[in-house]
Amino acid sequence: MFNRLQSVKRHFNVSAVCQRSLEQAIHCQELKHHLTEQDGLVERLRSEKQVLLHTVWQEGFELGIRSSSKLSYENFRHFERVNPIAKHLDEDVLDYLWTFLDLKAYPQQARLHDPDFAYLLESDAQSRIVFAQAWLEGVLSVWQTIKEQVDLFPSQS
Repeated sequence: MFNRLQSVKRHFNVSAVCQRSLEQAIHCQELKHHLTEQDGLVERLRSEKQVLLHTVWQEGFELGIRSSSKLSYENFRHFERVNPIAKHLDEDVLDYLWTFLDLKAYPQQARLHDPDFAYLLESDAQSRIVFAQAWLEGVLSVWQTIKEQVDLFPSQS
């Protein structure tokens, strides 16, 4: 850039151009700062995000409950064992969940009720993770409800 400037700098005031650019950059930063401070934008967006993630969690949890009817004893035991690592899931986890539900023949049309919700899961990594974690919690909530009954020997029931 310095070399390119040498041949054309006599046609304009370099200092004035830099000063205008710096003034614009400062003005934009001041506007952004004022907007976030004045309107409570950050707090409002945080609140909206929490509501949205709660909805994502609720949808995942309910799907976990509904899809539990397709799971085997072995599946429940497996999910019980891997539950501690659910905090470390990555954004690809939803693909694995859909594949798993396909293997269990759980109908796709019964998975998500709202098309806008499906778009959110496609576009937001955190939502995919929260949804899958909630699904696991839903599955395990069913398991905790029936586990003692399942593990009883027939002669003990």
